[in-house]
Amino acid sequence: MNREQLLEISDWVLGKTKHGELVQGFVETVDSLRGIAKVYVVKCDNENTVGKIVTIPLQWLERMSTGTFDDLESLHDLIDLSLLIRDKAWFLELAAKAEAVRDSATEVQTGKARHFSVRNRLGTSAI
Repeated sequence: MNREQLLEISDWVLGKTKHGELVQGFVETVDSLRGIAKVYVVKCDNENTVGKIVTIPLQWLERMSTGTFDDLESLHDLIDLSLLIRDKAWFLELAAKAEAVRDSATEVQTGKARHFSVRNRLGTSAI
């Protein structure tokens, strides 16, 4: 199995651009005939490249292992990403999941019924 067959649209990858920049992002398109993929850059050692789509040869890319994103910090990072790419459905899904995780953590800590309050990401009351 060669690398082109392993990468699919939406896969998270690590790679290097032709300018030597180290990038992390997700695959937008794969052109197996030309041996390239277009990657939406989420992290990069060159901040000017973040948020852009770059073309990278498939042999310079490595698929990242997928983990579960069930902790609040990971969910907040994904919420930020959903806002960045303006994916409303994904944002709503992630926000609901984050609220459920937050509520379940509160129940475990207090051992009481749920208390609903609005808090911002710094943990202070938003109202």
